[in-house]
Amino acid sequence: MKVLFVSFPHHTHYFSMVPLASALRTAGHEVRVASHPDLTEQITGAGLTAVPVGTPDWYFNDPHAPELLGQILEDGSAHVQGFDFTRDDPGQWTHESLLALENIAVASLYASVSNDTMLDDLVAYARHWRPDLVIWEQHTFAGAVAARAVGAAHARLLHGVDITVRARQEFLRLTAALPGPAQDPTAEWLGRAVRRYAPHLGFTEDMVTGRWTIDITPPGSRLDLGLRTVGVRHVPHNGPSVVPDWLREPAGRPRVCLTLGLSGELDHAPFSFGALLDGLAGLDAEIVATLGADARDQLGPVPENVRLVEFVPLNDLLPTCAAVVHHGGIGTRATAELHGVPQLMLPYGWDTVAKARRVAELGHGLYLPAAGLTVDALRTAVERLLTEESFTKAADRVRAEILAEPTPNEAVRELERLTAEHTGQTTDAPPSTVTTAPFA
Repeated sequence: MKVLFVSFPHHTHYFSMVPLASALRTAGHEVRVASHPDLTEQITGAGLTAVPVGTPDWYFNDPHAPELLGQILEDGSAHVQGFDFTRDDPGQWTHESLLALENIAVASLYASVSNDTMLDDLVAYARHWRPDLVIWEQHTFAGAVAARAVGAAHARLLHGVDITVRARQEFLRLTAALPGPAQDPTAEWLGRAVRRYAPHLGFTEDMVTGRWTIDITPPGSRLDLGLRTVGVRHVPHNGPSVVPDWLREPAGRPRVCLTLGLSGELDHAPFSFGALLDGLAGLDAEIVATLGADARDQLGPVPENVRLVEFVPLNDLLPTCAAVVHHGGIGTRATAELHGVPQLMLPYGWDTVAKARRVAELGHGLYLPAAGLTVDALRTAVERLLTEESFTKAADRVRAEILAEPTPNEAVRELERLTAEHTGQTTDAPPSTVTTAPFA
């Protein structure tokens, strides 16, 4: 069969799709990966075939006011990132607040990624290539639009806690209780989008959830939202990688990985990366800190127990580590769990708080919100991960849970079956009933 992957134009989102795309290709299926031109080099670098759609620099794709559009996207994204997805503040979970969240998320994120130019190119390619299955990254709804327009089966690939669908389900529940018609920004946008290419069709809720969901997170971290789900084991993909010489020798003392991305910046943290390293000075551990070359040049001297590296493949580094400190990145958390490494998460928003809390609940790590972080608290938490055996035991349990999941290769047969079941469903018959899961 022909399988078209549709990815968000950022390498960390795309990397989560590579193992499954490769498994389908090696099983004999034809595979293409569509995304904005910004991602083409990453796609081809993984040995897959790229289909560039839309325009480069998608954040600034309005020729009339690119700077204004960029500011709107930045401000809107900040609002979505800062929303209380864990429901600590009931005031943010009213119909009014959830409607505002939908409005802002659609305008500033979803419709910006899946903009008209990108949609036109993607649907045109889908009509030309005629995929049997479209697998789209959880924020890239263009995949659902294209699949629906050409009658292909489609699935959403989920790489984190399903916070946005949970919020939407609550929004729909509150909306249903209102008298008379009510706004639904997501449905209105996606309905308009699909009618551009197939006027007889309209919005169905599976354009948000997929006909089914492919979830690469550990089973114990998933939310029960009543959706048909295919669990698949996370397999790390780090992009082009080289194992450095120093990683080929055993560590002389416990090793701790510290990674906040190549910039070393942590949103809302009250101190610098250098101060964070200073706080770990004297700790009986080797601190391997990843930092981009530009940021390293501005850093200055570091403690003797710190090894600064620009990039090292986490799938090779983390098995040598006793702990990892990170900001909640997709691949970092997933790779740490796969290798049974206790973790300290420094969440800053979006789904990172929900992920961090689940890590703490399952016992294989700790979390300290970035906004209230102190150097002393950071050091104490790292010391606990290194000395308290309970974290390692819990991490081993999560690792065993992950290893029990089907590999991408083993999941291919189920995807073939589901594709045959759902191919050609372009009618507006309602999809399978979706239940609203209560909050714990």
